Amino acid sequence: MAQAKKPTRAAAKGRRGQQTGRIKERIMEERTKEVRILLVSLIDTFVILVVFLFMTYSAEGDIMSVAPDLKLPASESIKNPVQSVIVAVTNKHILVEGSAVCTTEDALNDQDLVIDNLLVEMTRIRRIKEAIAEQDPTRPFKGEVTIQGDKLITFDLLTRVMYTCGRSKYGNIALAVLRKQ
Repeated sequence: MAQAKKPTRAAAKGRRGQQTGRIKERIMEERTKEVRILLVSLIDTFVILVVFLFMTYSAEGDIMSVAPDLKLPASESIKNPVQSVIVAVTNKHILVEGSAVCTTEDALNDQDLVIDNLLVEMTRIRRIKEAIAEQDPTRPFKGEVTIQGDKLITFDLLTRVMYTCGRSKYGNIALAVLRKQ
């Protein structure tokens, strides 16, 4: 019986080259296969997302934000707030539209009922709003102000803030409270 010849190095290299070529072809076939997206699952996901957005969307929006160190008193009021100038009175500061105007200590130590820094800022804002009203008659100046007073401030301080707002021609005063549940 004759024995098979041992393959030469060149023949072995050729076979390995053919095998790696077949492997490369197989990989390319797998890569070029058509990828199908499951549209039903994708549509379901988008429908759930849209329903979630509609359920969490508020048509009224947030009219005002409360200062971080402010605790509003609770009330049974059901009237919604209107968009107006916001004066926040915390235990430490008096803020107009989020900017500190003066400290509550300075406001209480003044002998006069008018808080000078608050009067200056409210007058400046009033002049801007009146200038806008001259240019756009659909947006008249109504003199509306919302006071966010911390539930621990003194009545004297609240009275001074309200008096100062009135002196700067903001006579339509509302007090912000939390609605009791």
